[in-house]
Amino acid sequence: MRAIVEGKLRGFRFRTMAGAFVPVLAAGGLMLTSGSAAAAGDFYKGKTFTVMVATRAGGGTDTVGRLVARFWGDHIPGKPDIIVRNKPLQAIGANDLQNKVRPDGLTVGVFAGGGTLGPVLRGSSAVRFNLLEWGYVGSIERGASVQLMRKSALARLRDPKAEPIAMGSVSTDRTQDSTAVFGAEFLGWNLKFVLGYPNSNAIYLAYGRGEIDMFGSGTSKILRRFIKDEGAIALVVEAARPDFPGLDVFTELLAKKNLTDEQWAAFRQWNGSGAVDKYFAVPPKTPKDRLAILRASFQAATHDPRFAKQASNIMGRGYIIFDGPTTRNAIAKAITVDPKGLSVIKRLRAKYGLPKVSRKAKAQVAVTFDKVQRGGRILRFTHKGKKMKLRVSGSRSEITIAGKVVPRSDLKAGMTCLMNWAKRGDRVEARKVDCLARVTFDKVQRGGRILRFSHDGKKMKLRVSGSRSEITVGGKLAPRSALKAGMTCSLNWAKRGDRVEARKVICP
Repeated sequence: MRAIVEGKLRGFRFRTMAGAFVPVLAAGGLMLTSGSAAAAGDFYKGKTFTVMVATRAGGGTDTVGRLVARFWGDHIPGKPDIIVRNKPLQAIGANDLQNKVRPDGLTVGVFAGGGTLGPVLRGSSAVRFNLLEWGYVGSIERGASVQLMRKSALARLRDPKAEPIAMGSVSTDRTQDSTAVFGAEFLGWNLKFVLGYPNSNAIYLAYGRGEIDMFGSGTSKILRRFIKDEGAIALVVEAARPDFPGLDVFTELLAKKNLTDEQWAAFRQWNGSGAVDKYFAVPPKTPKDRLAILRASFQAATHDPRFAKQASNIMGRGYIIFDGPTTRNAIAKAITVDPKGLSVIKRLRAKYGLPKVSRKAKAQVAVTFDKVQRGGRILRFTHKGKKMKLRVSGSRSEITIAGKVVPRSDLKAGMTCLMNWAKRGDRVEARKVDCLARVTFDKVQRGGRILRFSHDGKKMKLRVSGSRSEITVGGKLAPRSALKAGMTCSLNWAKRGDRVEARKVICP
């Protein structure tokens, strides 16, 4: 995304910003025909436009999303009401944008490059989205990442006998994470990773509490604050930036270490998650005219003098605005996977104790909760004759009820859910908890092919497939003809074409 000013180093191109605030617009990017503007006005007038931020509130992605939302409504024809909603994790938000959000131009997702490109590049089993199918509205680049560290810890950085420098990480997919790992591997940095922070703000607080000694950021306001007030020094910069003249450029330091082609491929691939910073996208198959309206209004909103004033206060003056096509091209180039580079990444992640590059998800099993304790933090149930106790994380466990993402506090005793779990330290922690809706059939028609019932006050009609729908009655697989009116069952469903089809039906 930043302007490329250097040649290749063993297949890697380093990038630097082309100065301070530099708007990048596609030709005609802010122009709409009178006909399309009128049509958009008719469509958006009186509607609610949702800005879906794919992180918890308080982090950098949330800050950027809310900043744009504050002015966006003034530039969309019809001036719809704007609301901001948060998702707990990037992958959850991305999966929802791909599979659940209606492609009507009324919802835009806000994502961070590391949180979405990173899982794609490392082959994560959590990815159920295709970045090449989305419609891209635009993006905001806050500046090349600078690695900050506590000045008092500098003496330990290259001393293998000293206590390791604690590097704080949100997802292990961000540019600063690749810088830390490659710094440890090739520059001799004495590091350990401290994982599990939910967002950047949590990282900043952890630094203030003394839990970590190093982190990275591209936001000039944050960088200045920690250098001036928090005893931090700037160690290296990902790519040269004018507000940090003379600072060592990380790629130039690596170039002196004679990395192999495979090692450069690994760095390029891992670092590729930083190809875009904060970006805005709509679901696949969003009408082209509405995408054009959103692209134009995004450019207008981010060039609004009121936005520029607040953005400078929050991010500093080094940010850059990119249009939708430019954003898409950067993402498409960044997610190309090199098998040789991936093998190096797997080895490095294992060596430095980071989550595996690719983890085959454990199959989900159906369980019924005997007890749910401490507001959903502890689940108790029986599986294969064994009494189980599972922890539920507020950030790592993905929880849905009837297909909707919910907090763990919504889990209740007696619910039937599809689950998998994994060991985390000395605990067993839930990974996915997909709870089924409990309903009583009002009618069962055509030999079980059609189910009619009420759910959340809405009358439902579900198709039941003879091959795709899995039906269990009394603990045994059963044909759909076994379903009868009056049965109370737990089930889930999904859209299939213009129909809604049962996926799993569990009846006592």
